[in-house]
Amino acid sequence: MNIHILGAGSLGLLYAAKLAAAGNDVTLWCRSVQQAEKIGTEGISLEHTAGERTVVQPDRIEAYPLSAFSARGGAEEADYLFLMLKQQGIEETAKQVFLPYGDAKRRLVCFQNGTGHIELLNRFLPAWELYAAITTEGAKRNGAASVLHAGHGTTTIGKLPQAEGSSGLEQEDESEIELVRQLNRAGFESFLSKEMEEMIYRKLLMNAVINPLTALWRVRNGELLASPQRVAIMRALYDEGKAVYMAGNIPFGSHLWEQIEQVCRSTSDNTSSMLKDVLEGRTTEAAWINGSIVRMGRRYRVATPHHELILQLIEGMTI
Repeated sequence: MNIHILGAGSLGLLYAAKLAAAGNDVTLWCRSVQQAEKIGTEGISLEHTAGERTVVQPDRIEAYPLSAFSARGGAEEADYLFLMLKQQGIEETAKQVFLPYGDAKRRLVCFQNGTGHIELLNRFLPAWELYAAITTEGAKRNGAASVLHAGHGTTTIGKLPQAEGSSGLEQEDESEIELVRQLNRAGFESFLSKEMEEMIYRKLLMNAVINPLTALWRVRNGELLASPQRVAIMRALYDEGKAVYMAGNIPFGSHLWEQIEQVCRSTSDNTSSMLKDVLEGRTTEAAWINGSIVRMGRRYRVATPHHELILQLIEGMTI
């Protein structure tokens, strides 16, 4: 398949490397010219926790700066576009990069944490087919063209009822089935789902429990389970979010707490994206993660003091 990936952070590099190595035509769109040139010259180095290292050669992957998106045709030839930028960059990207193609058909798969981005993109891109993606893959960027696959997880993709003209229950077409087939061939355990709303809210609460605490305590995911005191705070955030979901009749399935614990174990060596943002002085996604829980709590009249405090603490770390 022909796949364009927008965003060359840890997940962007991981998916680009593995999809290209599996024989797909991959184009990676980077924030900076320097990163695009480095990947175009050196390829992508993919490291594994067992110490193995493979290099996806530059002739297997194309890389360009995001600023050249329009000049290079707006990914007209792509079967799918993967949006792997963070929430805080979505509106700017939609306006400056995608808007000229809003009336042209594209298939965009959104890998963002939090909520609200699908609705925003749908307003700007009425003709596009929008998908949500939930992944628990662990990745750590070691350099502009180097990534560590820090933990294996799953990738679930599907349309949302919020997307215009979609009930979320349509029959999968051959292109969607082929996309999942190629992801599996590349080593990503992947699925199509007709229950993406539930998946998104499960991932939201999972991130709201794990990510901010790793950022505050400066620890990797697995270290959250290292003491009863840490687990107790995790549980308080979880119970608070669960109360909000139940008050709003928001679907979140079953055994979510157990999945949160399992994700901490399976990505034990992973440095969360929020911790990386804090360490590098960048704005975090806390406003779209814990902030989403807080806003829903106000809507459904459920107190969220733990999430409010966490949000204030995280936002206070960035000046």
